[in-house]
Amino acid sequence: MTEVIKQFSYAVSHTAHADAARRVVIREASRLTTDETLLGRVSVVVQEMARNLVLHAGGGELLFYQDDERLDLLAVDKGPGMDDVARCLADSYSSKGTMGAGLGAISRLSDHFDIYSQPGQGTVVFAQFRLNPATSPLISAGVSTPYPGEEVCGDAWAIRDNRIMVCDGLGHGHAAHEASRRARDLFLDHDDTLPLETLLERMHRALMPTRGGAVALAEIQPEQAQVRFCGMGNIAGVLHDGRSRSMVSGNGTVGYRIGRIQSFSYPWSPTTLLMMSSDGISTRHDLGSYPRLAGRHPAVIAAVLHRDFRRHNDDATLVVVRHA
Repeated sequence: MTEVIKQFSYAVSHTAHADAARRVVIREASRLTTDETLLGRVSVVVQEMARNLVLHAGGGELLFYQDDERLDLLAVDKGPGMDDVARCLADSYSSKGTMGAGLGAISRLSDHFDIYSQPGQGTVVFAQFRLNPATSPLISAGVSTPYPGEEVCGDAWAIRDNRIMVCDGLGHGHAAHEASRRARDLFLDHDDTLPLETLLERMHRALMPTRGGAVALAEIQPEQAQVRFCGMGNIAGVLHDGRSRSMVSGNGTVGYRIGRIQSFSYPWSPTTLLMMSSDGISTRHDLGSYPRLAGRHPAVIAAVLHRDFRRHNDDATLVVVRHA
């Protein structure tokens, strides 16, 4: 299975950054689609997202994710937030004396839109564009950012049908990125009849020429009302369904030295959230402290928790999955 994956984050602190961010996003999106109407919609949405970050929050971060099926955009800030999100979505409303069409335009032009805001704590705006029909039975999203100052991220994540992988290459920079890339490529190309334990063993052998890393695999089996989890190292797996429950990983470094590979089963329901994160995300995060966040799109959940619990001394990845 071949899948083109692009992801990056772009700091926005000035209106001039809006044009720069738009050019980068359109350049990457043009590699997968020639649909001028779609690219035009994306262009307007990027511009509006970036301008809103500057005008309403004093700056923030624009996150971009693209694969064969979709293009996701997230505008993330820690600004004043919104007291009344519905009112802010109305085209005629503006708190800054502008035309007041930004959020409304983003909502109309995107294929999927979501927003989460808390007064005094900031806002996350999500816009998704479909490049091809969805093939996965899951709704998923992730936020993955590199160690500050690095050009590439030492973490990687991927979804294939009902299976999820997160890899945290040892350390950071290009060597960590290479380890995680190999793990992701093997995951995307593997025979999906392989047991998770066998797949992790193959990853162990494939990563031996690299510095190795921590890897976790999950397989959601809705027919059996369960999710299986097989991890090695410090990838945290958490299930949330009203309360949070941590999943078990083994000790070791994939590609270097590992202990016994074992998977564990946990209950799964249509309302369960699966969260998997590298150790660049603090495990102190608690969905219960964010009213109604658990019901938002996984991209919004991932962005809010990544914003508030990212450690700035490592690569940081958080993936959120729920059943469609």
